[in-house]
Amino acid sequence: MTTCALTIKNFFADECGGTAVEYGLIAGLIVITLLAGLTNVADANDETYQMLEDEIAV
Repeated sequence: MTTCALTIKNFFADECGGTAVEYGLIAGLIVITLLAGLTNVADANDETYQMLEDEIAV
């Protein structure tokens, strides 16, 4: 095999970058899930403070 063909074969056989991409996707999904959860908690917290403000104003 020529050096060029061997280099191309090794390039396509290398799977090291695939693992990094998988970890990146997992980290992205975790961040999206955390943001969605925190948004729900913030909305519930806002509703609670609004209810308390209404009760105190009466």
